Amino acid sequence: MSEPLLTDEAFGNGLRPKITVPDCRWIGTGEKTGFHGWPTLTNTGNDRLALVCSGNREGHMDPFGRVFLYESGDGGKSWSAPRFLTSGPLDDRDAGIVVTPSGTWLVNYFTSLAFTTCGDREGAQAHWKKVEDDITISLLRREHGFFMLRSTDQGKTWSGKYRVPANNVHGPIVLHDGSLFFCGRAYYPRCMNISNHADEIICLRSGDDGLTWQEISHFYTGDFGGHQLRTWHELHSVETASGRIITHIRCEDATWQMVSEDGGKSWQNLHRIAAGYPPHLLKLRDGRLLLSYGYRRPPFGNRCRISSDEGESWSDPIIISADGVENDLGYASTAELSDGTLVTAWYEALPNPDGKNTYPAAGRALLRCARWRFEA
Repeated sequence: MSEPLLTDEAFGNGLRPKITVPDCRWIGTGEKTGFHGWPTLTNTGNDRLALVCSGNREGHMDPFGRVFLYESGDGGKSWSAPRFLTSGPLDDRDAGIVVTPSGTWLVNYFTSLAFTTCGDREGAQAHWKKVEDDITISLLRREHGFFMLRSTDQGKTWSGKYRVPANNVHGPIVLHDGSLFFCGRAYYPRCMNISNHADEIICLRSGDDGLTWQEISHFYTGDFGGHQLRTWHELHSVETASGRIITHIRCEDATWQMVSEDGGKSWQNLHRIAAGYPPHLLKLRDGRLLLSYGYRRPPFGNRCRISSDEGESWSDPIIISADGVENDLGYASTAELSDGTLVTAWYEALPNPDGKNTYPAAGRALLRCARWRFEA
């Protein structure tokens, strides 16, 4: 992408809706040290919030990541202790969550080998060597890829993991007809590279609560004016009131939008809409669309935009937080409560006790959330 990136303020329709001052708070992990990141938040029903993330970590890249589940029964004011959902031998990352119309909870994630490219095996990361020495070709064939977990009892118990042919950071969405739609990067089992990703985007539908997935379409973003696919990832979608499907995609430091009018079979009008990433989309109860995303430029934080015309235009950025100490933060997602309160969750490095903004701040990154709402 040779075109220079514009500032975030350059995108938008000139409107900035007024909101209440966000009530921001940290979500405790019960650990003295650790790194928890890349969360996805959803309202599972009756204003019970569920949040999944990658925790148990030493840092942004390591072999110890596991998927955690947090729950809140008071709209994000307090949270349960985290529960392990995975225990695989590789790095479990970037969990998404969706609740189907039948009440089934689905959690998606992927496993990564990126930790093999970083760290000092003769120094601070010497203990990683044992993990790497246990990795075999047969283990990779079994454990490397895109996976999903299912719960049919509101998160109390979970199935074993099973493979899915696509991945995105926040997971599938529910369509008007009750089926599931999943637009993400494709996985090729024969290509066990570090990124997991094929040079292709795939759109899937499930009519059985995520047990099986049928391909709707697959394509290269090179079809859109020659844009190279390798930098395109971390997609999320939403269905509008009219049945249009909007998908947002991270490309480098920006979020782009494409639109399907035929249920994901074909896509048009790829264009940039925000100078932040990755995207999370939510249709509010009043039909408007809400985009949440991280902002990794000073002032570091998280932002939202609102669309009242099914994605034809988006408001100017709404600042949810702007006090991050450095740019390893974000992956914001938002859930709506029955009274109109919005809860946005993300991950963020903790400030150092001495006030110096060095990385990693205090050796930790934790989850944070904000409660806010649009002013009448």
